[in-house]
Amino acid sequence: MVSVMSTSDVDEIVGSTIRVARLGEADLRNWWGSRAFGAAGRVVLKQRLPRTWRMAAVELDLASAANRHNDAIDRPNAVHLFSDRWPVRRWTAAWVAEQKTEEEPSEIFGLLENATLEMIEDHLRTHKRPKSQSLGDARRVGTIDRSSLEDPTEVIDAVRMLATAYVGRESFVAPFLEVAG
Repeated sequence: MVSVMSTSDVDEIVGSTIRVARLGEADLRNWWGSRAFGAAGRVVLKQRLPRTWRMAAVELDLASAANRHNDAIDRPNAVHLFSDRWPVRRWTAAWVAEQKTEEEPSEIFGLLENATLEMIEDHLRTHKRPKSQSLGDARRVGTIDRSSLEDPTEVIDAVRMLATAYVGRESFVAPFLEVAG
């Protein structure tokens, strides 16, 4: 039996994923070098997309993060926050796209614009940092059963574990879960 996901769980999954994407921007950790929320990104995006520029900035960050993670984690039996192999990235992308049609988009977009490293890491620090195994530019932080990839309870725990793995990391090492079963 698959449990039903609450709105607060969706908010936590999406919030964690987009915070990690923002964390990798050039003005914070500079893991993927994107500058969507930086001065240049603000000028270009704000001018062309005055109402939805922040959502577009998040979409660019998500794409940059996905590319960087996919390059670092060359394993068919792995998932990460930006992986196409489980629903987290799809849920996040759909939520961000939906926000473009809202009369009052979520306040998280304004928070991301002015976010500091400390603010983002405080939100991501939900667990003790998981024990991990380094594999080049990737870091295995645990496992998840294949049958759990769509189970909301398992996914929320996995997202919390993955998000916490980014906290305090100066250099980029892509956290992932090995898929078992």
